[in-house]
Amino acid sequence: MIIELRDIRKSFSGTEVLSGINLAVKGGEVVALVGENGAGKSTLTRIISGAHAPDSGSIVIDGAEADLKHPQDAMDLGIHVIYQEFLHNIFPQLTVAENLFTLDKSAEFGRLFVNKKKMSRQARTVMETIGLHADPNALAQTLSVAELQMLEIVKSLGHNIRMLILDEPTAALDEQESERLFEQVASLRGAGICVVYISHRLEEVFRISDRVVVLRNGKVALEGRTEQLTERDVVSAMVGREVDDFYPKERHTRDEVVLSVRGAGSGDRFSDIDLEVHAGEVLGIGGVFGCGKGDVLRALFGLLPLTGGEVFLAGQRLPVTNPQGAIAAGIAYITPDRQAEGLCLQQSVSDNISLASLHSFSPTGLMQRRPEMTSTEEVISGLRIRTPSPGTDVGHLSGGNQQKVLFGRWVLTKPKLLLMEEPTRGVDIGAKTEIYRIINEQAAQGVAVILVSSDLPELVAMSDRVVVMRQGGLVAELRGADLNQQKLLEHALESSV
Repeated sequence: MIIELRDIRKSFSGTEVLSGINLAVKGGEVVALVGENGAGKSTLTRIISGAHAPDSGSIVIDGAEADLKHPQDAMDLGIHVIYQEFLHNIFPQLTVAENLFTLDKSAEFGRLFVNKKKMSRQARTVMETIGLHADPNALAQTLSVAELQMLEIVKSLGHNIRMLILDEPTAALDEQESERLFEQVASLRGAGICVVYISHRLEEVFRISDRVVVLRNGKVALEGRTEQLTERDVVSAMVGREVDDFYPKERHTRDEVVLSVRGAGSGDRFSDIDLEVHAGEVLGIGGVFGCGKGDVLRALFGLLPLTGGEVFLAGQRLPVTNPQGAIAAGIAYITPDRQAEGLCLQQSVSDNISLASLHSFSPTGLMQRRPEMTSTEEVISGLRIRTPSPGTDVGHLSGGNQQKVLFGRWVLTKPKLLLMEEPTRGVDIGAKTEIYRIINEQAAQGVAVILVSSDLPELVAMSDRVVVMRQGGLVAELRGADLNQQKLLEHALESSV
């Protein structure tokens, strides 16, 4: 299969978001599509998948022009997309087999009476072709995120797939799960399927792709064979300028101990955790999915109960029982899912930023709007949040600017301890460098920082030291020359592979 995009143009409300895109993808090829948020990746994906019609230009498949008026038209031609939010396509209360065949028009299981044993057998056969060894009769809600993602791929394979577009496929996966995904992508390539791989993680792009296409401002800014490019080439094409340092880490560690955790535990999630974090220090916590690293942060913020141990903040014993108490004590928490857990998308940028500081703007019980607006405008300016106005709904901003709004909320509280879980998930390279700048600024002001990230280059580069967790406990501390990805993985995977 060869799919060609010829002079594709698309505008929304008079603004051109795609300006003459020309691109060809061949069967058995993995093409990485990268670019900052707003570069046009999502619009181009929706045009290829039939969700949007181009204003002009054509899509040619194997020499014949295709008329894609609906996503089903693209699916009928073997074009499938697995979006970053693929979990919306899963029915958690149905079995794995039922999820696999529910929307399959060609399946014989959409009848009133279903032969569940036959459906289970067929599901197992199809699943084994891609290495998904789940129980077909288990409820989908019992599967891991990685297994659910593989289930989506299996569903695509059942439709004579010829092209698969993967949108940020490792965003919610740990290292082991990502490795399994890479193996499946290699298998798809070997089967002659066109794969378009969209990711902000350049390490993955250079590992898995045959060719890289960079979009900037709706145009192809760079296209070339992966082995002939460098990360610097790609980043410079994305942002339109030379970038000297992807991870501009600054060192600000002081002697003062801000956080001391002794023998902390939370049920069967983690136990016997001892930590110290100094003022101005960035402490990373690494480990595979399910090791308990995110749970430690949630317990420190009062979202999970501490069933053992003690926590001291600035030398004072801290009984963390709820987020309100944690905030009052000077703890801030960047959630891993800004849209579901962090932001009020239908409220303004200003309201989202001031949300954790309302008490300071209402000393008499009545909100003082002028001081609130002044403070939030200072945060917007200081963090370089791109928004039409402070009153714009935060849901209208790009992912990177939404994330900076979340940071702005906690910057306004002037925290002593900043907890961050996947702080750059789903944001582009330009936004990442802005977030790293914010982290450096907070550390420079003496804020103690704990960073949990599944992006290993980020975790290693932005941390002063990293502690590694495995099966709910601490197993290693890495610093200096030992602080590298290989050592981190060796400790994280030991006895678990």
